[in-house]
Amino acid sequence: MPPTDPPIQRWLWYDTETADCVSLDRSSYVEAFFDGRPVPLPEWVCTSPDGGLHKNAGLLALDVDIAEAPNVRDELNWTCDYVVQLVAHSWLDEIRDLIDEERIGLGVLREKGEVVSGWSTIHERRPPVLLATEGHVKTCPICGHSYTVLHGREYFSDPEVIGRPLIVNSNGLFVREDIARSRNLRTPRGAFEPGVIELEARRF
Repeated sequence: MPPTDPPIQRWLWYDTETADCVSLDRSSYVEAFFDGRPVPLPEWVCTSPDGGLHKNAGLLALDVDIAEAPNVRDELNWTCDYVVQLVAHSWLDEIRDLIDEERIGLGVLREKGEVVSGWSTIHERRPPVLLATEGHVKTCPICGHSYTVLHGREYFSDPEVIGRPLIVNSNGLFVREDIARSRNLRTPRGAFEPGVIELEARRF
């Protein structure tokens, strides 16, 4: 009997459209100088050997102190520093059952010490990297954080993504296409209409 091709692995890519990012509360963090300017230095930040600062990919959940709550018009957002993904519970509740708690953590948002209701940070420990045919990737040797430049067609190549219902990385949230379509998952407010990302097996 001839071998059959594996099923096509595809995800819908949800990414925030708004440029209205959420500022960290600088009074809650010590400061460091980076590129000649002071920047907040939360405990969940990693410093790479070349001096770059980024969120620690080895952590599961990130609690964040912010200067003001996210815009209520949006359901996906991000922090201006370090690009921590923020998701409103009004949309999160539609995909909450897809979260693998061994990989993906929900963190708390705080404003002036008080928990911001209706929002969470969402972060995956060492997530699969979104690649592009004409892009490139730089990975921190300490925590595994990957910075990607996307140019050309985007795709996943890590076989670890096979079957995953939900993937979270700095580029956004990725919901397996068959699941998203079967539940008529709506596009969150403030996000682009989702594109389709495939696993390109021939690249690994």
